Amino acid sequence: MKRDLIGISILSAAFFFTAGYVSAAEVVLKALNPRGEITLPPLTAPNARIPDLAGKKIGLYWNGKAGGNHFWNGIEQQLKQKLPNTTVLRYEGAFDLGDALAAKMAKDTDAFFYGVGD
Repeated sequence: MKRDLIGISILSAAFFFTAGYVSAAEVVLKALNPRGEITLPPLTAPNARIPDLAGKKIGLYWNGKAGGNHFWNGIEQQLKQKLPNTTVLRYEGAFDLGDALAAKMAKDTDAFFYGVGD
């Protein structure tokens, strides 16, 4: 009981001591975004859609995840069945295409499917 009274006395004294030195008008709190400022790149319009895939070169990109080859085999089979005169080109690599492969695919194909696992 005596210890509780001493604790309350100390807290009360601290409150009254600091209350005389700090007024509410001096305290300013500012909330900050923990993610920081994000500067967006300039927006560009997407490329125009290809009206028809018949007779086009279509690239299929896969990042090599297990089982994905079965999916892409099915996609290629469906494309050849629905569009018999369409050429399908297969590409494989890492999650990030990289500038060199992206430029090659842009040059070699009219359109491409990009698929990664996970």
